[in-house]
Amino acid sequence: MKRILLGAVLCFLSSMQINAQSFSEEQLDGEWKLTSQEVDFNDYIGTIKLLKFGFFLEKERDYYNLRYGLIEYKQGELIKQKEINNPYFNIDRKEKILDYFVVGDNRLHIIVDDKFTLRFKILEVNGNTLRLQGPKGVMSFTKVTTSVQQVKAEQQAIEKARYNIKGQKIAKPERGINIIQMSDNSSRKEMVR
Repeated sequence: MKRILLGAVLCFLSSMQINAQSFSEEQLDGEWKLTSQEVDFNDYIGTIKLLKFGFFLEKERDYYNLRYGLIEYKQGELIKQKEINNPYFNIDRKEKILDYFVVGDNRLHIIVDDKFTLRFKILEVNGNTLRLQGPKGVMSFTKVTTSVQQVKAEQQAIEKARYNIKGQKIAKPERGINIIQMSDNSSRKEMVR
């Protein structure tokens, strides 16, 4: 009986996948620039220098295109070897991203211009850092901020409610200790004499 119970518990625990953190597409929005040592993605796609996720306008001649993402990368070693005699070959590439999505909490898939798909394991995403595990190593990116992203509107917090020390809501200040709840969900204590 103990063996059966132990076997059932082990099967249950092995089938459960517990991740320490899950990620979403909203966390990736913005422009990310490579900061770590250059690591090739694979033998065909070289170092990824820039990732740009989210909608933006790109100007082409007399009109604008709405883009969903952009990737700048270098060609890999196998491509360089094949194109060694081509005078028009350019090692640096800039392609549009058709779509990107997170699968299974920590797998990032990027579809690049009907040409190929890149698959990464997301190791870390916070406000300014993105770390991705590719087939050949870990790549670290930092978020490129623009002046518009850095502007924060300063809002005055106004009084939302006032309570006495017993927790009863009051309309005007009363003698004693008053607890004031502000519009930004902070609170403060005030002594009224």
